[in-house]
Amino acid sequence: MKDKVGEKVTTIPLILKEVGAALNGCCQVEYQTFVSLLKRESRFFFTGEGRSGLVAKMAAMRLMHSGKSVFVIGETTTPAIGADDVLIAVSGSGQTPLTSQIAQSAAAAGAFVCVVTTSEAVRQLAWCSAVLRIPAATKYRLADEPTTIQPLGNQFDQAAHLLLDAAIIDSLIETQSNESFRARHANLE
Repeated sequence: MKDKVGEKVTTIPLILKEVGAALNGCCQVEYQTFVSLLKRESRFFFTGEGRSGLVAKMAAMRLMHSGKSVFVIGETTTPAIGADDVLIAVSGSGQTPLTSQIAQSAAAAGAFVCVVTTSEAVRQLAWCSAVLRIPAATKYRLADEPTTIQPLGNQFDQAAHLLLDAAIIDSLIETQSNESFRARHANLE
């Protein structure tokens, strides 16, 4: 790719390399467990703050297109969560206060709580049922995080978006088609 004066753009290949490394560093067992989780006949709730919250909303939308019962925390039509429901919390640090509070409340209501994060420490929290860990950089730039040319949590958010999309595809590839997704796509335009 070249810019308007003919010089090669280097930022995009670097970002792709960084995100690829983060995705390739994910645990295959955790990923397959997450794919199996998405195959459940459960109601799915999504939460996250900031850009991670937008990633959670994108995943919620795509899972809804598959025919699952999906809700985003904070929306006015989101019902109470309970036993047999699944909360997917997206938080790079795993410590975002509101996301952690929501996850704790969901666990107290009997929901299965899965955290998509960079944090190993989240595994030790009593309210956490499962982790899908992405070895990416966060805004904190901790010693165990990879280096990045990107600001704040970009690397995590980009990797989380791709990973969640891939898991949804893998959970539905045998039972869904583009046409079945399209039939549930918004049509009030």
